Amino acid sequence: MPAIEVEIAPPVNWQDFERLTLDIAKAQWRDDYAERNGRQGQAQAGVDVYGYNHTSREQIGIQCKKKNQSEVPSRRLTAAEIDTEVEAAKMFSPKLDRFIIATTGPRDTNLQAHARELNQSNLPFKVSLMFWEDYQESLNNHTELMYRYYKEVLEHRSKYNAIEHYLLLLSMAFDRPALRTPFHLENRATDFIQAISDTQNAISTGRLKDRDGRIVDECRVPKPKIKGITKAGIHLQKAREIATAAMAGNLIVEHQTVIEIRSPEVAEQLNDLRSQAVGLLNMELRKNGLEEVQFG
Repeated sequence: MPAIEVEIAPPVNWQDFERLTLDIAKAQWRDDYAERNGRQGQAQAGVDVYGYNHTSREQIGIQCKKKNQSEVPSRRLTAAEIDTEVEAAKMFSPKLDRFIIATTGPRDTNLQAHARELNQSNLPFKVSLMFWEDYQESLNNHTELMYRYYKEVLEHRSKYNAIEHYLLLLSMAFDRPALRTPFHLENRATDFIQAISDTQNAISTGRLKDRDGRIVDECRVPKPKIKGITKAGIHLQKAREIATAAMAGNLIVEHQTVIEIRSPEVAEQLNDLRSQAVGLLNMELRKNGLEEVQFG
């Protein structure tokens, strides 16, 4: 599907800028476990977003520098700010392979040259810069993020498609380890069951929440309902019931860091039901020219 090419304004507040940065990082790095580092008021060692880039095989930290768009002098990152953040990032644990300073300001050749000079020095990591132009490119390449953060832009330009939005929301809901990773040893059985429940809720309400209960994205559920998606929800309900019963029957046992499935039959049933559910979603995604969710 071609990218939706639009000019996009940066988020109004820094919290949305950090959340957008995290979602872009997850998409580009293919890291489900990338996360925001700490909270406002806590020492963060110069890192707001942290994760692992599975393509470049790098541990990466990002510092987000939102600039006020209404005051021209303050909307540009400075070399001094870069140096300050680089020094702070040296204290981050675990050790970074790459440190990115992300800004809502415009691309600047002088700052890019400064970053190249830093990379010639004896730093423990590589330094990169990410300007708002880079964000726009990422958003145009990841339509699901456009629907999540800039739905009104698509609506204004008559590019909004309600069914496409719903399917992309479900693609995000299904694209998590609890649903697409073969079930052998997971971290927590309760997390697995909750992930299935959250996905069922996304199917029925068009509202997707993260692990902490915060709304990630929401849209209207198509009418009439999509039969394949309804059937996928039935498969997930069966998987949830099997997992819950297996926990009660001591066939799924939680240890300190993993859970153990003592019944190969239960593992096979859970894998089969999830595979069928993902397959039904992928059938609808294909019909609409959207990228499929990989299982296994």
